Amino acid sequence: MNKFGLEFHHIGLATDNFELTLKILKKLGYKTKSIKFNKNYNVKNAICISKTHPTIEIVSKKSGKSVIDNILKKNKQLVYHICYICDNFKECYKKFKKNNIEIIKISKSYISPFEKVDSSFFYINGIGIIEIFDRKIK
Repeated sequence: MNKFGLEFHHIGLATDNFELTLKILKKLGYKTKSIKFNKNYNVKNAICISKTHPTIEIVSKKSGKSVIDNILKKNKQLVYHICYICDNFKECYKKFKKNNIEIIKISKSYISPFEKVDSSFFYINGIGIIEIFDRKIK
């Protein structure tokens, strides 16, 4: 994705059991960098980091409706998105279009509680769901 001006940021892991997932990741050598509540999506998030493995964001629903309800109906845990960060999403978008890659925005933009930059979710046919952080918009 570097060709498009995107740097890998994390893998999004939806879970119905936040504590269990966190416990297992700790056993695998991950450390919790930060835990936040995302009011935009009604989910609890934790960024888990490792010296040797990709960063993982744990996403667990709070009470009431959340954006991961449909994912958790069929799966107790599921990797469901890859997140990238860029310096200017408009430029990245132009590169996707130039390469005939359809990218469809599937969420409203919001300020990420972790990076304090604009965040949006997109669908790319053949890839799936990606999240993009845009450093240009803070």
